[in-house]
Amino acid sequence: MKLEVLAKRGSREILHALVDKKRMKFTELKGLIGSPTTASQRLQELSSLGLIKRDVQADQYRTVIYSLTEKGIRVVKLMKELEHSLS
Repeated sequence: MKLEVLAKRGSREILHALVDKKRMKFTELKGLIGSPTTASQRLQELSSLGLIKRDVQADQYRTVIYSLTEKGIRVVKLMKELEHSLS
């Protein structure tokens, strides 16, 4: 896995938010980061690493819902353990 993606702005916020809420729309995640471009880039990177799943709803707005994969859940647990051990 490319660890540098986890260090980029917004990655941690996205992963932690998905742990708490389970499923979130792009607009909700964009609100955490502020920039739609950065949010889109981070979501694409996290998805390509297999940490999050992108689900396009077949509604009139083509709503996109993101959720953590099993791999993503494991990575978040490891990140939390690391944060806890370093504090």
